[in-house]
Amino acid sequence: MRQVGLALKQMTVDELSERISVIYYETERNNRGDIIKREENVRCMVWAKVLPLTGKIEDTTPERINTVTYRITIRYRTDILPDDEIIWRGRRLKITTAPYDLENRRTWLQFECMEVIKDG
Repeated sequence: MRQVGLALKQMTVDELSERISVIYYETERNNRGDIIKREENVRCMVWAKVLPLTGKIEDTTPERINTVTYRITIRYRTDILPDDEIIWRGRRLKITTAPYDLENRRTWLQFECMEVIKDG
């Protein structure tokens, strides 16, 4: 019997060739709930596979906005949250999808990020 369809390529540790920092924010609020202090902290630094997916240019506003979407894969961990940010090669990337277990084996964690570049 012949298998039909695409065979999924297995990820390997050798593909994790980029160093990224995962950033989170600690906020302090006053009694009305307004943020009075926001402190940036490094959650972790890990090796990752970073793939650019799409690029888009918007000229509908007075300033031109370029966005680039990336797919990032790291070794599985449970402390990466959807509101964290990624620092990669000096770029700040906002996580846009909830991190998910890539192969349902707790081996790889994958998520997508967006970089926004404004020309003004």
